[in-house]
Amino acid sequence: MNADYKGYCIVTGSERDDPSGSWNGRYRILDDNGMVVYESFVEPMQDEHKAHEAADVEARAWIDRNPQEK
Repeated sequence: MNADYKGYCIVTGSERDDPSGSWNGRYRILDDNGMVVYESFVEPMQDEHKAHEAADVEARAWIDRNPQEK
């Protein structure tokens, strides 16, 4: 999923970890030039949708904490 937020583009997704069966929510934050400024994972979860939502929430929180990074 892609979303624009405060001048950044947030790209989120979730990936299943086969050995544990958990879902890893992943997010990337790109600046207005398409360069990745931050990338991370959220804690693994048992539900794909919740992992994806958590990644979006964490990405927005990172942007809110780091407005000077842009």
